[in-house]
Amino acid sequence: MSFNLCLLPREQKYQIQLDYEASFWAYQIKRGKSTREQIYNTIHSRPVADQVFLKQQFEQYLAVMLS
Repeated sequence: MSFNLCLLPREQKYQIQLDYEASFWAYQIKRGKSTREQIYNTIHSRPVADQVFLKQQFEQYLAVMLS
C-alpha cells in the first residue's frame, strides 16, 4: 500500500524526516562511517524540541541494526 506523503500535515512530514535522519545515522554507525560521539554532537546541534525524538529513534534503529 502506498501513501502520498505530500498530503500529510507539515508536522507529520517533519517527524518522518527526523525518523529518516535517525535511521541514516544508525546505518552510518553500522558501516563504520561515523561514531556515536559524532552523531550525538549532531543531535545536540538540533533544536531542543527535536533532540529527545532523535535520540529515541536513533537508539531504536541502532539496536535493530546491530542485533
